[in-house]
Amino acid sequence: MKLPEDRTLLRIACVMGLLALPLMVWSVLEPTVWPVLVALTLGQAIGTLSFVLYLVVVVRDLDVVKRFRGRAAARKEPTA
Repeated sequence: MKLPEDRTLLRIACVMGLLALPLMVWSVLEPTVWPVLVALTLGQAIGTLSFVLYLVVVVRDLDVVKRFRGRAAARKEPTA
């Protein structure tokens, strides 16, 4: 399965983070059973998935940088 582009993944991660944040805040402002339960299940799951998507983009970017540096180093090697 091929993942979408980095920009798309970042947008999805941002939206998911913005969805998880109000759930967490709700549990802080109203510390009863249901808000806390929702924050601990849905909020944490959505926030964690958002963070994982962000890490996927970071790892992809590091891989691109590594490949670019490898190509640049190959071009700069002196020919004797």
